Amino acid sequence: MDEPIRLFSDLHLAHPACRVESVAQLAPLFDGARTVVFNGDTTEQRHSLLRENGERQLDSLKELLADRGIAAHFLRGNHDPRISEIDHLDLANGQVLVTHGDALFRHLSPWSPKVWKVVPLMEAVRAEYGEARLESDLAACLECTHRCRGLSAGSELEFKKTGPFPKLRSLARIAWPPLRPVRILRTWQTIPAQAHAFAERYRPEAKVILFGHTHFPGIWKRDGRVAINTGGFMSVMPARAIEISGGRLVVRKIEEGSGLFQLGTELASINLSPTQ
Repeated sequence: MDEPIRLFSDLHLAHPACRVESVAQLAPLFDGARTVVFNGDTTEQRHSLLRENGERQLDSLKELLADRGIAAHFLRGNHDPRISEIDHLDLANGQVLVTHGDALFRHLSPWSPKVWKVVPLMEAVRAEYGEARLESDLAACLECTHRCRGLSAGSELEFKKTGPFPKLRSLARIAWPPLRPVRILRTWQTIPAQAHAFAERYRPEAKVILFGHTHFPGIWKRDGRVAINTGGFMSVMPARAIEISGGRLVVRKIEEGSGLFQLGTELASINLSPTQ
């Protein structure tokens, strides 16, 4: 991939709680980039009332990047399982592992009531591969994850196309049932350990693992490796941007104001070995 490479995750285009009202608002984030990676849940493909608008906004995003001569790469997430055939990338000569993040969890989204209902079905899929293979083979793990993504699609939550306070309605959905916020908090507490264990298991040589999915931004260092969650563009948590260029990986805030999303202050910088 040509540098500079920018990476974002969890745009959730067309979701009622998405802070992006128009793809054009994102344009400043791409200034100066040669390649942009979208690490899953870029748009909404699962929910029937959101799908058409989601695909339309995705087309607008692709057109915006193409007009600027920027190469775009889309990784699959649990909300956009048909966006591509890619579930991970190894960047910077294998120093950086990129994946959406649902594969870090045995049941993808342990905070989701839709997932709770299909845990036995997910376990049946896992049994087809065997735990030993899933623990040692990244391709098998990601294939299993992708198959499990479809198991909760039949019980998808429908969203109203119109109505007041869409973000407030989204927060209300997060808070119900009462066990859900408990599971969310537990996930946020354990995600650093989950991410480091995932990288150690499948890419022990990687210096950095980049993921999203939980919408909980953070930078966690452990045993010479850095795990980075890039947050998201939903109503509660902020989004982060990653840039890889010239042997450095930089984490930046994303500033939101005046109807635009722009790169903000540098939060962290990681030196990578020079790429060949």
